[in-house]
Amino acid sequence: MPKHYDYIITGGGLAGLSLLHYLLHSELRDKQILLLDKAKKTDNDRTWCFWEREKNAFEDLVYHRWRHLDFHTPDYSATLDIAPYEYKMIRGIDFYQACEKLRKSRPNVEKSVENVQNVVNTDTGVLVTTDKNTYTADYCFNSILFNPPSQADNLYLAQHFKGWIIRTPQPAFDPQRAVLMDFRIPHAGDTRFVYVLPVSPTEALLEATLFSPELLPDEAYDQMIKDYLREYLPHIRDYEILHEEDGVIPMTDYKFSRGTGHIVNIGTAGGHTKASSGYTFYFTQKELQRLVNQFVRTGNPHLQKTAAQKRGAWADRILLDVLQHQRLAPPALFGRLFAKNKPAQVLKFMAEETTIWEEIKIMSSLQIWPFFRGMLHTL
Repeated sequence: MPKHYDYIITGGGLAGLSLLHYLLHSELRDKQILLLDKAKKTDNDRTWCFWEREKNAFEDLVYHRWRHLDFHTPDYSATLDIAPYEYKMIRGIDFYQACEKLRKSRPNVEKSVENVQNVVNTDTGVLVTTDKNTYTADYCFNSILFNPPSQADNLYLAQHFKGWIIRTPQPAFDPQRAVLMDFRIPHAGDTRFVYVLPVSPTEALLEATLFSPELLPDEAYDQMIKDYLREYLPHIRDYEILHEEDGVIPMTDYKFSRGTGHIVNIGTAGGHTKASSGYTFYFTQKELQRLVNQFVRTGNPHLQKTAAQKRGAWADRILLDVLQHQRLAPPALFGRLFAKNKPAQVLKFMAEETTIWEEIKIMSSLQIWPFFRGMLHTL
């Protein structure tokens, strides 16, 4: 007979580990929990960056933070004072180690390295099948995207990127300022930019990011970073690559299932990634805190979208259409967004924290016709 748990968390990445953190800091802390993931999560495989006004549950893990961000297009450049927001960085390895330390401190939480193959509802709960075992539980919180969205049937852009963490022998960076977006690099009918996140005078993360339906050969991302260094950071002639990271995030209007019955989808699988930007960390934290609070209060972990989230999804769908069909050049779009609005207000809008009147004001600052066409196309 399969071993039974109160909760099984399938996927031990950002969403799964964050949920575990919130469960263990709630009235549900004593439940029998099993965490399943195919990887041990012992590598620094990713970096999360996000903006927020308040402290978050993982504030002690913030590796670096910035209050001033440089922004560039071929026609517009500015240094953005984003107060009261801060732009924060958390390294994957620090997050994994902190969550593993918490897990080990709780004897009611088990972890197993297994490849989850299927999760199905039963009459009394869920059945989870892996490459090694089967388990049952009252609830499964799943962050594995078993069925990726179809590009043919939805608005879809892949946010794909590669980053280098470099170290220079001499001071070359201002660790108090980061480059949020630099659109001055050559484009090829898609959205391309580089960002630069200095964490010390001699160390920074440089990342080449694209929004497009198709990925590039690995060497193409490397060349983008090399070209950027040569063109825009010419004072850096000698550097060491300490670490490389890459990834792909779906940007789509696909309606991700939040789960049914005793299966609750979380993270990207549950639609926690913001469709128009790919930002995941901040939105996942907000949703999981809301989920656990509701679960404790009502016994129901299935969330309904808020009014702000519905408005955000509508705006995301239009922006995706504009980007995918190149109705407006991305440098002009984002340049106008920051040139015509206060930086903090733009970040507030992108964090889905604005009122409807603030949203109307921001949308009216953009060129109306491309967005009107996008809106008509998405109806």
